Amino acid sequence: LYLYQLRWSNGLAQFLELKYRRKLSVESLKAVFISNKTFFQRYKTHLYGLTGTLGSENSQSFLSDLYHVKFADLPTSKKKRYIQLSSKVAFEYSDWLDLIAKESIEIGKKRPVLIICENVEATENIWNELIRNGVPPHTIEKYQKDGDNIEERFRKTPATIGDIIIATNKGGRGTDIHVNPEVNEQGGLHVILSYLPGNVRVEEQAFGRTARNGAVGTGQFILQVDKSVYEHMYELDQYPTDKRKLKVEELADVILEREKINRDNKEAARLSELKQTNNRKCYSNMRKS
Repeated sequence: LYLYQLRWSNGLAQFLELKYRRKLSVESLKAVFISNKTFFQRYKTHLYGLTGTLGSENSQSFLSDLYHVKFADLPTSKKKRYIQLSSKVAFEYSDWLDLIAKESIEIGKKRPVLIICENVEATENIWNELIRNGVPPHTIEKYQKDGDNIEERFRKTPATIGDIIIATNKGGRGTDIHVNPEVNEQGGLHVILSYLPGNVRVEEQAFGRTARNGAVGTGQFILQVDKSVYEHMYELDQYPTDKRKLKVEELADVILEREKINRDNKEAARLSELKQTNNRKCYSNMRKS
């Protein structure tokens, strides 16, 4: 993501300006500062919020301990009509790009496709791969930074058959892509999540770009995973090339679940460490008072 309003502190911005012979700016100093955590904790028992993606049980437990809040699930006004399609995985970067391009082109024959990427570099590489595979450039939209008002573009002209949208994870957070009603008869907007987000909340936000307001929609993961881990784990070396590809295709959803378990364990450990740090600070403040 590009964050245009942020600047490096402690003189780093000024050193870079000197290095690249730019106009030297003044170091900005914040006279008053309060963290988000401290700000919200001041509300004590009067803190309320609404969200469509609350995250994992570990995340909810962390928020509950930190802000002393409870959670309630509210039913949606319309039944969710989302279908999760089988995942696809690749060991090599080039194979990963090829999978994304072919899947996008095939699904794009009947409906629009949103590809959500981890970073700007991935959006550029996928763009180039689509062009290399014969996709007309005017049918591809990129959404990389704050200035790319793609939501406004599809409000004026709803996404339709053949449209391919390549976005950073910003495209998976709060963006409402309007879809031509006729496309819903073909399955609606299809979302390809090309990386595994660091937590469940971001994952849910990404797939939440489709099947909105009672419309239909589908989504799937297309990931590049560590070849050395899974080739050894599933003894893939014993298969010839063609059969190995078929075997990897069969194992894709199993591999995804393993990746998710590893991801969730790391997130749980991170939240546990944050909780312990917060408890130590609270104890220290109590002793001082």
